[in-house]
Amino acid sequence: MDYYREPFYLQRNPMIGMHLTPEESRDLEYVREMYPKAFSKIQEQVERECDRQEFAGSMMFDEYPDRLSMRRIANRIFDEVKKQEGNCKKNCIHYPDNQWLKDIIMVLLLNEMCRRRQKRRPNKRPFLPPWQKL
Repeated sequence: MDYYREPFYLQRNPMIGMHLTPEESRDLEYVREMYPKAFSKIQEQVERECDRQEFAGSMMFDEYPDRLSMRRIANRIFDEVKKQEGNCKKNCIHYPDNQWLKDIIMVLLLNEMCRRRQKRRPNKRPFLPPWQKL
């Protein structure tokens, strides 16, 4: 495995990761504005949980994250979303099925984690399988 070492003055804060370029940030915000309202509420919870998980040594940045840990995180998000759904008085979003909601949470969680893992890579080269190495 190749390790890349940055000088201390170039290292990013492990709590916040690397910063997006302005173009990437605008593009991400534009796409997220197009999310359906139900998904944007879930995305907020996913981002909040990923912020809690973003620290040095977190399982989120392991080479092979554990499936059971991912399900635990998704279940915490699910519990929070259901609690918000139960506390809602007006303009509520009611999700059709619990399994559907868990699946959507897992997809959004994996997408967010993949995005954060890519931000923390020292170089911006795309991942290539071993048989396609240059």
